[in-house]
Amino acid sequence: MAPSKSNSTGDASVSCSQPENGFLNSLSLLSSEKAVQELLEQSPLQETDDHLIEFSEAMRTVAKALRRVAEGKASAQAEAAEWKRKYELERARNLHLEHKGFLND
Repeated sequence: MAPSKSNSTGDASVSCSQPENGFLNSLSLLSSEKAVQELLEQSPLQETDDHLIEFSEAMRTVAKALRRVAEGKASAQAEAAEWKRKYELERARNLHLEHKGFLND
């Protein structure tokens, strides 16, 4: 394993890998920088994508709920129309029977 070199302030947490001959391994550093750059570029996009996916799923859930409410409303309106029709028929029948009763008296 190659020894690591501290930065000028003596902070050992920031170090660079050096091969045995003392030269900085530029290929390794370049590769690391490229990996960090790709990570920095992808993270906000991935987070945005994750948020969009989560938002999309929430909107689908809301759409399902609204669809159920609309179906329930339509069903209730149909049932109300049926009860109104039955009421009107019963009312007409009662009026007819009352009218017929007055004629027979």
